[in-house]
Amino acid sequence: MEIAGINHNINKVRVEAIAKAATQYYPDVILTVEEKDNAACGLRPVSPDGLPYIGRLKKCNNLTIAAGHAMMGWSMSTATGKLVSEIISDKKTSLDLAPFNPDRKF
Repeated sequence: MEIAGINHNINKVRVEAIAKAATQYYPDVILTVEEKDNAACGLRPVSPDGLPYIGRLKKCNNLTIAAGHAMMGWSMSTATGKLVSEIISDKKTSLDLAPFNPDRKF
């Protein structure tokens, strides 16, 4: 993970490293120059304390937030989805959401 400002530039060295790692794990996968040239990037928003925001806002209780997962978004997506489902269904959540409160202060 890289802590930096907003940056949409593609680092070719990192693209090559990822392509090389893919081939090491999957020898039949060889990325073409065109595929590597078409590499894209996305921002990974993160909260100041590193924990995602999951829950409802005090000022807008009909809005459920699930954001700020940084590089763990894909890994945490199923758990976050379950929690969001519980929140919007007004069910007891599977775990205490206090640490993830979108209104928490830093």
